[in-house]
Amino acid sequence: MGRSVSVSLLPSLIEKSTDFSQTCSIVIDVLRATSVMTAAGKSGVNRMVTCGDIDRARALADAANATDGSRLNRPLLCGERHCKPIDGFDLGNSPAEYTRDVVEGRDMILTTTNGTRAIQSVIQSRRLLVSSFLNLDATVTAVDRETIVHVVCAGTNGEISLEDVLLAGAIVDRLFHSIEIDRIDDSARIARHSWQQVQSGKRPLVELLRQSLGGRNLIDVGFAEDIVRCSRINTINGIVERVHLGESVFEYRTT
Repeated sequence: MGRSVSVSLLPSLIEKSTDFSQTCSIVIDVLRATSVMTAAGKSGVNRMVTCGDIDRARALADAANATDGSRLNRPLLCGERHCKPIDGFDLGNSPAEYTRDVVEGRDMILTTTNGTRAIQSVIQSRRLLVSSFLNLDATVTAVDRETIVHVVCAGTNGEISLEDVLLAGAIVDRLFHSIEIDRIDDSARIARHSWQQVQSGKRPLVELLRQSLGGRNLIDVGFAEDIVRCSRINTINGIVERVHLGESVFEYRTT
C-alpha cells in the first residue's frame, strides 16, 4: 500500500463518511490552541483533556474534584472564546500563561473556539496528534513511518486561516523530504505551495501570521505578542499525542 498525505483546510470539509480507522491525523490551530498544548507539554503538564464546549469542561472538572477534593490536584480549567479568557477559568489561551510553575504535574481541561472542536472532528483516527510551529520537526519525525497522514486545519470561526494553511504546508513539505509519498490531494499541494513562498524568504513568517485572520483577531483584542510566541519554529523537541483511542486525552513526550 502506498503512502498518502491529505489536508483538510477546515474540519467542515472532511467527508462525514470518512473512515479514520487506519489514519494518523494531525490537528493544527496555530493561533493558539495547539501551540498552547505544545507549550504546556514542555512545561510539564500531566494530561491535557480537550472538549468542545464550556459546560462540558466545567462538568469534567467537577467530576475530577468529586474524586479528589485537593485543590492542588484538581485539573486546571483552560481556554477561550473568541480569543478572550473564559470567566471563572484558571488560564486563558496564551502560551505565555503555561509556565512550569503553573502547570507542572497538573492535568488541564482545554476548550477553545476552534482548535478543540477540530480535534473532535477526527477523534476516531487510529493515531491523533496536535502540532504547532514550535514542534514542527518533532511532529514530522513522529509520523514519518505512517501510511496515511491527514492534516486538519482548525480555521477561524468557520473560515480558512492562513496561519493553519502555512503550518499544514510545512508539515507536508517536510514529509516530502523524509518519505516517499504516492498520493497527495490538492489541498495538501495548495498548503505546500503557500509554505514554499515563506521559505523563499520574501516574507517573514511572523509578518504573515499578523496578517492572517487569526492574527488580526488576536491583535484586535490585545494579544499581538502571542503571534510572535506561536511563530517560533522548532523551539520544542517533543510531541503531543492522544493516549487512548476515541478519547480527547493527550500527553506530551520528548522525541
